[in-house]
Amino acid sequence: MAVLGGIGVVTFRQPIRSVLSLVLVMLALSVLFLLLSAQFVFAVQIIVYAGAVMVLFLFVIALLGPARELGRGRLRFQTWLSALFVLVLLGLMWAMLQGVQYRQPDKADMSFFGTVQSIGVGLFTTYLYPFELTSILLLVAAIGAIYLSRKRIDDL
Repeated sequence: MAVLGGIGVVTFRQPIRSVLSLVLVMLALSVLFLLLSAQFVFAVQIIVYAGAVMVLFLFVIALLGPARELGRGRLRFQTWLSALFVLVLLGLMWAMLQGVQYRQPDKADMSFFGTVQSIGVGLFTTYLYPFELTSILLLVAAIGAIYLSRKRIDDL
């Protein structure tokens, strides 16, 4: 699903469909995190990326609208480049299906790393100021984007 969504991001001509394909990629990646037993990263992937960030992308695309987007022709080498990428992807898929053996990951103590408690303690003790500064920066950026997108009625 992630590969199909990625292909959809690149091939769709409408920006809304590309963003929805990107949402599909984010959801597929969250399922991969769940399969790797990273439940917290799975939840964060869905809430933050597939939820908030993609809604922001959709908002910006809807705000700009298709009228401001200039359609340009394809580049001369775009067809050849996409054919090369498809061949590389098919080669990788063929290699994986032929039973290429990958090294098993090392055994590690996962009791401390990646637990919700350790992430919460680190986020609200050691990294409290960078966390709050990031949230303020995102808030100022959102207010600035809304301010810049407004039409001025000073000439009336």
